[in-house]
Amino acid sequence: MHDTIRPKLQATAALLALALLPFAQTPAQAADLPRENIVLKSAIAVDPQQNTVVLPLYKGSAAGKTVYYILADASDKTVAQSLGLNYAPSIGKAYTQTASGAPQSLTFAGAPIFSSGRVYKSSATGFPPAQANPGSVADDSYSPFVRLPDGTTLDAPIIASGAGPFDVTTHRNTADRVLAIDTEKKTVTILLAHGFFNGARVVYLSTDASDPGVATIERATYTKKLAQSSPASEQAIITLANGQTGKDNPQAQGLAYLALDEQLSQPAVLSDSASFGSPLNIIATFAAGPGAAGYTPLWAANVGVWSKAAVAGGQNVRLTSITQVFALAGKGEITSPDGKPLGPAGPVVNCPVVAFIDTIH
Repeated sequence: MHDTIRPKLQATAALLALALLPFAQTPAQAADLPRENIVLKSAIAVDPQQNTVVLPLYKGSAAGKTVYYILADASDKTVAQSLGLNYAPSIGKAYTQTASGAPQSLTFAGAPIFSSGRVYKSSATGFPPAQANPGSVADDSYSPFVRLPDGTTLDAPIIASGAGPFDVTTHRNTADRVLAIDTEKKTVTILLAHGFFNGARVVYLSTDASDPGVATIERATYTKKLAQSSPASEQAIITLANGQTGKDNPQAQGLAYLALDEQLSQPAVLSDSASFGSPLNIIATFAAGPGAAGYTPLWAANVGVWSKAAVAGGQNVRLTSITQVFALAGKGEITSPDGKPLGPAGPVVNCPVVAFIDTIH
């Protein structure tokens, strides 16, 4: 960062840090998780059982219209610390849009359109779907990653548009994971995703995907141009297509399980948030523990398919680490959908991490 910019930024950071003290000092009982488990420090409350996180809500504009957004990650460590965000230096190499203004009141070049109405219709096997249409679609100028004039990149997904009232039932003017918005208190409640890192249970957001089918599954904004991000900005996320199914099955995991057992076809609502499950994906890095140095919210999707022999033998059990997955891939027990060795499938997703449930080793 240029020396002429840093003093101003540090002064701003000090003021922001003071403003964020209520978040930092929120008692542990305000969230089911202890504060030390929450890596996205600006989070006001995290409830893994109800699958919810409450975050600060920011008001901005795009093309002269009011939009609301969240902040999750920053490429500059000072900015990340001052705003209570995850530090993710490699997002500077993601596909970005330009933005102006302070981080808390951004003017964006582009925005999502939330009015299309999400549709997921399962096939007999759950996945692949019979039909998948995302509920929100980015315009040609939009990316959740915004580059500020000083060179800092923020992960600032737009999650609602307009003056309200906001539709948090069928999501015609909000993102599909938005469960509640309070513009007076400046908070938003968002549906969490559950997954694994290095054997530990973790929770994260899922805001954008470069593929329409993936966006539908993730309840995310279809943001095609994310695929233009540099591979240097990405890490791997593993999703399994044909793991075991069954709502109460402790070995259940993957896309078929999500479609058949976890209300994937239904719109997410706050009153029933605990019943909306996740495919229990496996991520390669996390913003705490041994993966912190390489953390990025931008994940390259690797879709794994268990072999017919593994499925027949009941070996398609729940996996919780990248090491497990690639050990099995090396034996040919897990492949890409086309039968080739497991690797990036093409889509990328923006999934900022929020907290860990189990201790990260």
